[in-house]
Amino acid sequence: MKKNIMSRSFIIFISAMLMFVLAGCSNAKIKQNDNYVSSVKNLVNDTVNLNRTLKEQQEGFNCHDEEKSRQYISTMDSLADGFQQILKLQATNEFDEYDKSLKTRAKACLQDITKLRSLTGYAVKNEDDTFYQNDKQDIFDKYKSECDAMREISSEIQTYWRNA
Repeated sequence: MKKNIMSRSFIIFISAMLMFVLAGCSNAKIKQNDNYVSSVKNLVNDTVNLNRTLKEQQEGFNCHDEEKSRQYISTMDSLADGFQQILKLQATNEFDEYDKSLKTRAKACLQDITKLRSLTGYAVKNEDDTFYQNDKQDIFDKYKSECDAMREISSEIQTYWRNA
């Protein structure tokens, strides 16, 4: 009888320990997902705000105005940094498809902002914005559509996680 009680107690103890371990793993994954969703939201919101600043600076860009040019280039550098941070995010398997789409868009945005940064730098250095003026609209149009798509993916990630 004592042996039977001891073995049942041991089985219950092992079962309880297993439940605690499984719950701990689940909580770790939930926390990782929370951090991922929060990071995506913050980084994408930062790029949206920087894009507003970039648009204002782009409208007033003059390659002969050193201070405004420096600020314009600084905003592009901040955007490039934000896109690189998005590319470094680590998603769990639960967000694989969203993460792949997000990173595809972030990479395209990074390429576009790098092109724009190069054209702007060249215009400022040579005090000739001919190449910048010729290509800026095409780059901005493509860049805007990629940023809009990235913002949509961020919203989808947040909605998915809220409803999970």
